[in-house]
Amino acid sequence: MPLHLLFPLFSSVVFVIGMMFARQAISRGASPWTGTFLANIWLGLSWLTVELWRPGTLPAEGWWQAALVGLSFVLGQLFTYLAFRYGDVSVATPVFGIKVIIVAAMLAVLAGEQIAMRVWLGAVLATLGVGVIQAGARSAESADLTTRRAVLTIVPALLAAISLSLFDAGLQIWGKRWGAGLFLPPMFISTGVLSCVFLPWIDRPQRLRQLGILRPLVTGTLLMALQAISMSWSLSRYGDATRINIVYALRGLWAVLLAWSLARYFGGAEAGYSLRIMLLRLAGACLLTASILVAIA
Repeated sequence: MPLHLLFPLFSSVVFVIGMMFARQAISRGASPWTGTFLANIWLGLSWLTVELWRPGTLPAEGWWQAALVGLSFVLGQLFTYLAFRYGDVSVATPVFGIKVIIVAAMLAVLAGEQIAMRVWLGAVLATLGVGVIQAGARSAESADLTTRRAVLTIVPALLAAISLSLFDAGLQIWGKRWGAGLFLPPMFISTGVLSCVFLPWIDRPQRLRQLGILRPLVTGTLLMALQAISMSWSLSRYGDATRINIVYALRGLWAVLLAWSLARYFGGAEAGYSLRIMLLRLAGACLLTASILVAIA
């Protein structure tokens, strides 16, 4: 495995752990707007520090590109938290795997990038894996996953995949053009500034403390910020967005395994599902894993 693919591998694990903490807080009363705001504020503040202490800055003509990529990221984060507001970690996370084929198509159209046949095959396998996992979601309807709840999980997850695909494509095109060191600070500063529009709807710290969810929410959003930094650095520094996203799709596998094994601790609905349902979701996640092995071979 190329060493730069260790970044999305790290992010895939941290994403799932972070979202399990965040979903625990959201299921107990925290607003998805709060999760989006906090995660992006951590990113904005950390990269503002880098920008203040690092010599050189992004030329003025690159700031609108950084802001546009930042807007795509904010929308992707918001739809991600909305997906976890209504659905299971083991359903919503693997749906994000469809991002693999969206990114490959976008780069082929927007950047004229030639995608190797094995990468396309990996993207198709990843998409099939998502489909199998959705079969597991439908099978769980009798276990309190209604059709309405499934829709409220899958639709935001797909919108998150589209928004974050635009983010990845823009980051690869403009991030590589200007350089990761110049492009990432203003891009993440813009995410923090844009996230301030959520201020009227976020929960106040006093309410979060009263609900006893301040700690899991802060932990989850910090982990989400950390995995975003890792992914963004690899995309803007190395490009290779299609393979990076195929490796990142491993979070679908980790989501099923961790959500199942830790459901009682985090309070996930997976604790009440049958062995058949979870094995069906695991089969879909294994297809995602196969897609990674094919793409990076």
